[in-house]
Amino acid sequence: MKPRHLFLVPLILILPVAIASLGYHWHWHWFPLLDLDNAPALFAYSMTLSLDEIGIAVILAVLSILVLRGWRRRPYQYAVFFFCLMVALGSAFVTKSVAKQYFKEPRPYVIWLAEEGRLTNSNNFYAQLPLTREQWLSDSLKSMPEEEVPKWLKLHWQDEVSYSFPSGHSIAAMTIASFYCLLFAYRRRSNWLIAGLSLWAVAVCYSRLLLGLHWPIDILASSVAGVTFGMLGAGAFIYWDRREIRAVSRKP
Repeated sequence: MKPRHLFLVPLILILPVAIASLGYHWHWHWFPLLDLDNAPALFAYSMTLSLDEIGIAVILAVLSILVLRGWRRRPYQYAVFFFCLMVALGSAFVTKSVAKQYFKEPRPYVIWLAEEGRLTNSNNFYAQLPLTREQWLSDSLKSMPEEEVPKWLKLHWQDEVSYSFPSGHSIAAMTIASFYCLLFAYRRRSNWLIAGLSLWAVAVCYSRLLLGLHWPIDILASSVAGVTFGMLGAGAFIYWDRREIRAVSRKP
């Protein structure tokens, strides 16, 4: 891995997301932007679903195989690898959970539904318990035509009644992408792997905007945090690996 990768990895991950924030300052509204019952919206939803319980397990398994394949085995290598990965993801999860309760920012779809007269104001909505919020959403969305808000999105909104800032999907995607991109660079894997993984993480971030779940600042801050956690985790594993290599080389 070359030192330039420490600059390039965060650049290719964060810069595309930062563009969304610039658009917001130019009064570019990411939601509602798409026709929510068309293919682009379904593609955005598929990106979001790639980080559900099954999706994230499959992604981590595949990426771990690609990184560890052909790596010279050392004692405790897998244990250290997955420890660094889980610490990075765990830090991202804790940061997301604490920040949501501190900032208490309403989601874009809640603001939109209130403006459409289908919900009371966001303060009243978030003053309720999560189960009550889900019921309010269910009641308010029943009369909305499928062409305006399809059933799959109604159900997804009902699963996402917490606060907006930061984005859990974005921070998870960026933690995973930065962790594995740095290790791909260290292992001198194909640049196409790095490009593809980065594109996936950015697409996850934008899917959250387009489906009305987050604001641009949510995904930008989450991306910065996720890249930080991911690179620290990967850096810790690389440090351990290099130390093991030096220890072996010093043996007579």
